[in-house]
Amino acid sequence: MNLPVDNWSNVNGSGERKCRCGSWKQHWINFSGKEWPSNCSVKGCYERPVLGAHVRNPDVKGEKIIPMCCGCNQLENKFSLKGGVTCVSANMSETCG
Repeated sequence: MNLPVDNWSNVNGSGERKCRCGSWKQHWINFSGKEWPSNCSVKGCYERPVLGAHVRNPDVKGEKIIPMCCGCNQLENKFSLKGGVTCVSANMSETCG
């Protein structure tokens, strides 16, 4: 399924959430089937991603996890993702729950 690249936003208050994978970064690795990327998922950012960030898009069902740098994880405005970014469901009942 191709997800839209525009109109994404960070989920406020998700930093305290825990999952059985140990971290949201590990959650993304476990369920994406891919290696952790060397660049942040946000379009125009080439910083190293250090966390699995909770994001949402009004045209996509549920919250998703993407690799993101600390700076982009603080964005308050809408942002675009790079093409081909793998988004993993943050819904633990669909993944590690």
